[in-house]
Amino acid sequence: MRLFSDVQPPWRSSYYHTNRELMLMKIATMILLSCFACFVCNVTRPASLAVASPVTSGSGTSELEPIRTVELKFSAFNRHDAAAIENLYASDAILRSPDYPELLGNSKIADTYRWIFDAIPDAKDSIVTIESAANHVYVQFVLSGHLKDAGNKPISVRIMSVYTIKDHLVVSDSTYYDRKAP
Repeated sequence: MRLFSDVQPPWRSSYYHTNRELMLMKIATMILLSCFACFVCNVTRPASLAVASPVTSGSGTSELEPIRTVELKFSAFNRHDAAAIENLYASDAILRSPDYPELLGNSKIADTYRWIFDAIPDAKDSIVTIESAANHVYVQFVLSGHLKDAGNKPISVRIMSVYTIKDHLVVSDSTYYDRKAP
């Protein structure tokens, strides 16, 4: 015969603790993302709204200029125009990503894009969100296409990039993605 004292209360079971830990992690992640969004949310607009009236600061420069530079980079990517990408990066630009801890120089960065265009002949970036704060632009996007050397296997990779813009050129590009994404 089982007594009531033999039954574990729900807060003592491993199932409860596992789900509680997952819920706490989700809540913490949501709070961090909300804080990050509040910090960087100077300008938020979908990529489909490419034309907007510029907001000028005291120095007379438009706060939308950094976003425009990054939009030009994505447009060049979707045209597979590595030369245009090279011209949008400063000669001493730095690209940081999981595959390239620190790639220095616009010509090396353009070579990387040439390699991508060769490996994924139909590569396309689709911007999900684009935001800016001062000279920093934050972009969430999806790279999609088919891998040439893997039997045209389709890919779809969610990516986050942080660009630093100076004088209409990308001087820093820090890109984050899961290297194991299908």
